[in-house]
Amino acid sequence: MPETLTASLDVPATNGTPLSGDDGEWMGPTSNGHIAWVRDSQPLTTKRLTMFTFRADDESGAPATDLELYMGMPGHAIFVRRDRRVFAHVHPAGSAPMASLALAAAPTHIGHATTPVQAGHETHATLPPTVTFPYGFPEPGDYRIFVQVKRAGRVETAAFDAHVE
Repeated sequence: MPETLTASLDVPATNGTPLSGDDGEWMGPTSNGHIAWVRDSQPLTTKRLTMFTFRADDESGAPATDLELYMGMPGHAIFVRRDRRVFAHVHPAGSAPMASLALAAAPTHIGHATTPVQAGHETHATLPPTVTFPYGFPEPGDYRIFVQVKRAGRVETAAFDAHVE
């Protein structure tokens, strides 16, 4: 059964100046395709692992053939409850911290990637048109799911609404 911890946090005032710019400055207009949520008609419920699959389509509606790794992953998803009490950034392989995964991995030769995730510099390898994220909702409510994939060198974002019983 998946678990997502929730808690309140008081953040003190921060001194300094905010950062400027973002990684979206290099992006041009997105393609004419879209991202579709591939799902059945079963209601979403809490405390159950669900595999969320999304498919990128090209401008003709056919499955896209130009997906690439984005920041070393096939995609990124954010699950946020409408009242913002729940927030989760999820990767296709799950949301375990990368440092923890590295520590748990078998010893390797220094500097050699052992997984596609580590081989993040292979950002132009073509991927399948679907990306799947494992997630279990900790609480009922209305959620928004944001999904990002990279197609032909451009990051595309889609948003989906979900009601969880």
